[in-house]
Amino acid sequence: MADQFIKAITKNKYFRAFAVNGTGLVHQAAQIHETSRIAAVVLGRGLLATTLTAQAVLKGEETLSTKINGRGPIGNVVVEADAKGSVRGYVTNPDLESLLNSEGHLDVAKAVGKSGFLQVTKFAPYSDPYIGQSQLISGEIGDDFTYYLAQSEQTPSVIGVAVNMNTDDTVAEAGGFLVQALPGATDESIDQLESSLKRMKSLSEMIHTGYTPLEILEEIFGKGEIEILQTAGIGLAAEPSKEAYAKMLLTLPAEEVKAMIEEDHGAEIVGKFSGKRYFFTEDDLTDILKQIEKNNE
Repeated sequence: MADQFIKAITKNKYFRAFAVNGTGLVHQAAQIHETSRIAAVVLGRGLLATTLTAQAVLKGEETLSTKINGRGPIGNVVVEADAKGSVRGYVTNPDLESLLNSEGHLDVAKAVGKSGFLQVTKFAPYSDPYIGQSQLISGEIGDDFTYYLAQSEQTPSVIGVAVNMNTDDTVAEAGGFLVQALPGATDESIDQLESSLKRMKSLSEMIHTGYTPLEILEEIFGKGEIEILQTAGIGLAAEPSKEAYAKMLLTLPAEEVKAMIEEDHGAEIVGKFSGKRYFFTEDDLTDILKQIEKNNE
């Protein structure tokens, strides 16, 4: 099944919910960054949690950037997403060797750490960015986004994300869900939701057995209790072109570009989100320098 997310509301109008199948995009991101087994899981969870949060809080041309710094060995987990389903991200140390817990499973919390913060920055056209921050509570990522939404957005929510790996360290399945209480939700309905979340199958098991995004939400609320509002595809955001990076170089001081020409005889730009390399020759930089000097006249 192609990667997609759904936006839904319960028929009693107490909750809105989102669910995503992101196997393809997480698999592709892991390949691009040549991640280790544990780095693929951490990056995948970050991509999924940010995608779900973006769908819940963004409108129109707004974009979202999240950064997790738990002071663990994985380093920073940085992800950007928009309201249209595009997402991209990276981790500082993609080749981190696997860390296992006492049960022999990948220890995501130890890799991420929890002595730090989740920072969420929302960008909207023609206005200043909004920056929210909350302390990490587990390092498991889903729990940390849940806590952020409750603290910074003042919205009772729950996020679940999971990434399963094959024995050859490639991504097998990836998916997640987000549920938010609407203003009319009763205390009883919230208690019922909490009980349902405790009773339901694990998310890892559901995506492993092929649950669709709708079926994940039906596992939470029951069949026939969900009304789908939107279905759309998701995928990795396109990497800026060489021309786009050239425009970025035009914003540098002339002295910096001169140093690239005289000392380095060129410049190489490596995209953090894609790993792609773009080389600018001395002639390329000379043309850019001339344009900078012309703009400064």
